[in-house]
Amino acid sequence: MKGRPMTNSDNSAVLDPSSSTDSAARADGELNAAILSADISASYEEFLAIVDQFYADDVELRRHPWPEALIGRARLKSLLEGFLAPVHVMAELGRLSVSVSERPIPGDSLDEQHSQWSLSLVGGTGRAVRISWSVRRRWKHSRVVGEYHYDHHQEGAPLGLSDLRIRTFNGMEEFEWES
Repeated sequence: MKGRPMTNSDNSAVLDPSSSTDSAARADGELNAAILSADISASYEEFLAIVDQFYADDVELRRHPWPEALIGRARLKSLLEGFLAPVHVMAELGRLSVSVSERPIPGDSLDEQHSQWSLSLVGGTGRAVRISWSVRRRWKHSRVVGEYHYDHHQEGAPLGLSDLRIRTFNGMEEFEWES
């Protein structure tokens, strides 16, 4: 499984946009590389820009067991912002370590790509939680038009405020929340 901390990297993929064979696979690789190289501790806005770059205006997002699809890039960005903004603050101020990894899953459709993802969160106390899931993306004209998340797993209990380490304003002490 490819993995690295969610920090900027100069190891982004260089792909040939003139090749029409496997364009969905190439676009999916570019999207995955962009996600893997984004730095959540610096900003969550980079992730929202990735959505603007790769997702269709009318993208349809489904997740097991959601009864209804989430439709539209604006709704997807709103959902992501609600998750990413707190993670960004905890990573920047609370010494939360965030890493993500991805592994392609072979498929048999030219316009559909599959991958397995893992998100690891480690608090300042060393307690960790790992969340993994699989994604199936449908592509059209180098844009994601459909995305389905499935096979979700969680290892470890959710982290709480007591797992964060926040420096005080004078920078000399640390504040720890009691459980």
